[in-house]
Amino acid sequence: MIRLSFIVSTMMSLYNVLDDSPMDKYLFLDFDGVLNTEFYQDLLMSQGKPFRDKHGPFFDPVAVEQLKRVIDSTHADIVIESSWKYLGLEAMQYMWTDRQLPGRVIDISPTIVSASWSSNFDLDIFSLDVRQSKGIEIDFWLFENTVADVRYVIIDDEYVILDSQLPHFILTNPFDGLTELAADRAIALLNG
Repeated sequence: MIRLSFIVSTMMSLYNVLDDSPMDKYLFLDFDGVLNTEFYQDLLMSQGKPFRDKHGPFFDPVAVEQLKRVIDSTHADIVIESSWKYLGLEAMQYMWTDRQLPGRVIDISPTIVSASWSSNFDLDIFSLDVRQSKGIEIDFWLFENTVADVRYVIIDDEYVILDSQLPHFILTNPFDGLTELAADRAIALLNG
């Protein structure tokens, strides 16, 4: 009997350790209108300063600081869902390091929906616009890369999501991008 209670106690301890593990957190990030703001580009051009480097347009330091706050507060991993992803994951990670941006870029969202994903869903219910949206690519990424419930946010300046993703979506204004208010909302969503 002592042996059985020891086994049960050990198994419960192991379960509690596994149960208390931190939930995975992902930030699906657009660049244009989020980090690359109209305000900052206008400011640089009006001052006659360079507005781009070898990677593309400079990111607004105010928006980058808000991104840093989100990452520092949540420890979320970044998945690029911007059109910049067409340059490839290595290029995104190189830019991230070269520009000393906050957080860790772990992936880019896919651009093609695989047969394994589409076989589980009735794509006929979606309009053509939705089939080509970032929302379906994000849904596919989550389907392919997560096995349990996760916390995630999508930060974009365009409404490009599926209706089911609305609770995870933060819409930015392309003029000022990722603001303190939007960052606060991202932190609240990711930290639950």
